[in-house]
Amino acid sequence: MAVAHIVLVKFKPSISEEQSHDILKGVADLKNQLPGIVESVHLGINFSARSKGFTHGFTMIFKNKDDLEFYDKSPEHVKVVTELVRPNIDDILAFDYEVTDYSSPRL
Repeated sequence: MAVAHIVLVKFKPSISEEQSHDILKGVADLKNQLPGIVESVHLGINFSARSKGFTHGFTMIFKNKDDLEFYDKSPEHVKVVTELVRPNIDDILAFDYEVTDYSSPRL
């Protein structure tokens, strides 16, 4: 079953729009660095007043939980998180779930 990995970040106020773009580009490039593991990547800037301060978000889709676990432990992902993401954010929230088709009778 497909798995969605949603991440919300609060960039530090000192991070420029160009810097945040470069950081998110690094995140998106993980799809190319891990072919066949990351199925898709969608990124965006928050426009809602309900964001609780989170400024940017992204969603990655994986074929299954095993691929998400592989991604999470991969040196490529660890490098992006430790070198690009964590030093430049005030907060982060990750939410993972199995994608369910609610039009089907069973969950």
